[in-house]
Amino acid sequence: MNHCFLNGKIVSIDEAKVSVLDIGLMRGYGVYDGLAAINGKPFRFADHWQRFTNSAHALSLNIPITEEGCEKKVIELLEKSGLSNTRANVRMILTGGQTISGIEYDFENPTFFITVEKWQPLGQELYSQGAKLVTYRYKREMPEHKTINYITGVMLQSWKKEEGAIEVLYTYDGEVLECATSNICIVKDGKLVTPAENVLGGITLKAAFELASEMGLETERRIIHESELREADEVFITSSFKDIVPVVKIDDFEVGKGEGKGKVGYVAEKLNLKFAELLNM
Repeated sequence: MNHCFLNGKIVSIDEAKVSVLDIGLMRGYGVYDGLAAINGKPFRFADHWQRFTNSAHALSLNIPITEEGCEKKVIELLEKSGLSNTRANVRMILTGGQTISGIEYDFENPTFFITVEKWQPLGQELYSQGAKLVTYRYKREMPEHKTINYITGVMLQSWKKEEGAIEVLYTYDGEVLECATSNICIVKDGKLVTPAENVLGGITLKAAFELASEMGLETERRIIHESELREADEVFITSSFKDIVPVVKIDDFEVGKGEGKGKVGYVAEKLNLKFAELLNM
C-alpha cells in the first residue's frame, strides 16, 4: 500500500486527510514540485529543493521541514510504500493551510505533504520515433515558480489526446515558452537553445545541458521565436517524469530539415542514452 507524509507523519493514503477549508483546495494557493527516485534514491534532490523553496518564498509560504529532513522522509516513504527497488514519482505539495475568512491563511500552520507512486514509463516508440506537440497561446501566472494552479493545463488534456500529442506547448506574443508539464529545447547547427524568460527552470533540462556540454555542444538560454520551431534541426522536451522526449511534429508541420525531417535527431538520441546512464549511476 502506498503511504504519504502529511504534516509530520507517515500515514497510508487511505488515512490521509486534508481540511476542506485548506486554502490550497479553496483558492488554489500553494506550490508543488515533482522528482524522480531511482531505487530509493531521489534524483537531484538538492536542485528540486532549491526550486521548491524559491516557489514557496515567492508565495510567502512556510516550509515546516528542512532539506535534510525532507530527503530522509522521501527515502523512508519510498521504503514504506515498497518502492525502494524501482523507479518512482515523488511529489511535494505545500499550501498555506486552513483559510481564515476564506481568503487569508496562518503562516505558522501550513499544510505540507509528500506522495509517491510507481513510475509509469511512456511507450518506447515515443523515444525511438518521436512525439507530437500542439501549440496554445498562454503564459502561466508566476511562470518562474511551480504553483498548484494547473487550470489551463488540465483543461487542455482532452484536446491534447484528441490531437495525438504528448504535450501542449505554450506560446505567447510570438515567443515559445514551455509545455504544460515539460520544458522545451531546440537544436540548431549543433547548439541547444531553450527559453530564458517566463518559464520554469527545469531540473531535467539542466542535466541535459550539462550532458550536452560534455559532448562538446554549445547551449544557450534566450528568447525563442515561434518561427524558429520550423527552422530547428531538432526539438525535444524534458521533464522529471518523461525524461528527454524527441519531438518530430508540432501542430501540422514536421520538425527538421532534408532527410532528417520528421525523424528523431542525433542529439536527442545521444542525450537520451547519456541521461539513462546518469539516472542509474
